Amino acid sequence: MKQAEYVGEVTNEGHLSLPENIRKQLDLKPSALVQIMISVPDSEQKNVQQAWDTFRQMGKDAIEGQLSDTSINHDQYLYGRKSQ
Repeated sequence: MKQAEYVGEVTNEGHLSLPENIRKQLDLKPSALVQIMISVPDSEQKNVQQAWDTFRQMGKDAIEGQLSDTSINHDQYLYGRKSQ
C-alpha cells in the first residue's frame, strides 16, 4: 500500500483538499478509493479547549452589560479578532 502524509486545513464546509503533489505521488485517479487517517495536533486541541474554557468562564464571572452581543462577537472576545 502506498502512503503519504501531509498537513491540511479543514474548510468551513468541513472538507479537506488533497494537494496535487500527493495525488501525483500516490498516482491517484478521479474516484479512487483511499483510506484516510486524521489526527489533530496536540497544540490545536489545547487551543480549542482553552478557548472553550475561557468562553464558559465568561458566564460565571460576567458583569451584566459588559460583553454586548457575545454570540455575535465571540471571536473578538476570545481571540481578539473580528468575526468574518
